[in-house]
Amino acid sequence: MKRETLACQLLVDSGLPVPVLIGSDPDGTVAGGPANLLTWRPGHSRLDPLSPSAVDALARAAVAIHQQPVPRSDRPPVFTFRGPGGPQVPEWSNRPGLWRRAIGIFHAGVPPTPYGLLHRDFHLGNILWQNDQVSGLIDWAETSWGPPDLDVAHMCSDFAMMHSPAAADVFRTAYLRAGGQLDPDPDAAAFWTVSDILGFLPDPAHILAAVQPARPDLTAPRIRAGLENLLAVALAPGRRSSPIT
Repeated sequence: MKRETLACQLLVDSGLPVPVLIGSDPDGTVAGGPANLLTWRPGHSRLDPLSPSAVDALARAAVAIHQQPVPRSDRPPVFTFRGPGGPQVPEWSNRPGLWRRAIGIFHAGVPPTPYGLLHRDFHLGNILWQNDQVSGLIDWAETSWGPPDLDVAHMCSDFAMMHSPAAADVFRTAYLRAGGQLDPDPDAAAFWTVSDILGFLPDPAHILAAVQPARPDLTAPRIRAGLENLLAVALAPGRRSSPIT
């Protein structure tokens, strides 16, 4: 509640299509439970393949969020990692060595990447569209202070599971082309990608309940393969300073 309230207040004059906060009842005195009253945003979510112009629009929105100036006194809480505190190699994987390498990278420690404003739940289900234009950025309940790499990594994970790792790379490239800043260090880049992917463990197929009504073609094996293939790309030789062993 408090994070969403803060995000709406910080972004009210940003020009971004963020709901306007009408009122907040964090104690549930009026609503009977904690609630925010927000303005309605037009549009609908999309899980179909996005056109290049739509990907560019999404990338521009992400950059605008991350470049939003925030006074030190108004910063939201620092991000926390998702998923199990002690990630384990998933039982469904056919490439356990890949996951062991990822877990080792995660435990090596957080790199000194610059922080800024994050949506922190930046995935396709929280984007509203009118044609190829972003008409709504919704669900700010996890707004955090952290590296933009995390928001980009989360959207890339979603693209990989919904479509392919190639689609994820198209978004990442569009983000950089739009002026976004990601940590240029290959090891840091691998860390942020890995940390998001590990957040879906023990099984990324838990997202099926939310996405199958719109995408009945998606299955648990396909979701798992998309995420694992993204991990393989992130840890491939040439994408970081040390190859998978």
